[in-house]
Amino acid sequence: MLLIAAAGMKLYGLNTSAMPSVGWFAQPWVQLAAAEWELVLGFWLISGSFAKGSWFAALGTFLTFAGVSASLGIDGAASCGCLGAVHANPWWAFGVDAMAVVLLAIGHPKRVSRTESNWRPLRVGLEWGIIAVVLMLGLSAIGAAVYGTPEAALAHLRGESLTIDEPYLDFGIANPGDEISRIATVRNMTDHPIRILVGTSDCNCTTLKDLPANIEPGKSAAISIDLYTPPSKSGRLTRRVFLRTNDPVQPVVRFSIGCLVE
Repeated sequence: MLLIAAAGMKLYGLNTSAMPSVGWFAQPWVQLAAAEWELVLGFWLISGSFAKGSWFAALGTFLTFAGVSASLGIDGAASCGCLGAVHANPWWAFGVDAMAVVLLAIGHPKRVSRTESNWRPLRVGLEWGIIAVVLMLGLSAIGAAVYGTPEAALAHLRGESLTIDEPYLDFGIANPGDEISRIATVRNMTDHPIRILVGTSDCNCTTLKDLPANIEPGKSAAISIDLYTPPSKSGRLTRRVFLRTNDPVQPVVRFSIGCLVE
């Protein structure tokens, strides 16, 4: 149930929440793949089987999650991204993952013989997993056929008008006191034009350019962002950016930016 709930929150928060601010963990396809695997494993476990196959899969999954959470915590990420739009401290996520590993170790399945009765729960779990994958692929195909792309279908499902190509815009590595720039791409997923009025941040270390901007239906706009790193700070720097729009459905678009200050 924990895995299925986390997968649902990931899918809901995809491209709208602050993803982990470390390299390829920030990519939407990584979040989508993680959510799909969580659904498969969740249905496999909840089907009632705790055979060796599902036990090893669960142990490997939570060990991987614990390693990722610890890596994000060491890098100073504000959220692990594991619960989508709900911010979860990476070290809290690491604690949950570590506890799951401990419980799995305590509940190690006993050695069983390879009889039909022993392998039936494993087969049922695999069948549930296959069904979950087929359903997700089918829904993605239908959404892409109706709305043009899976991303557009997901945006309509969540009621979004605008999406950000990179929900966490990584500025890379910088030195203290540097000024670095990146481009944020905002896409209009509606059938009417939308105007981005102004952009703000949670600190005065960022400057947004190319605003205001009009975005036609199905088109995108590039917004230049300058980030100034503190002269006396090192480590992971993460900031929140807010774009104010004239769209009543989505008056504010939120995303994160950041860099590693060495």
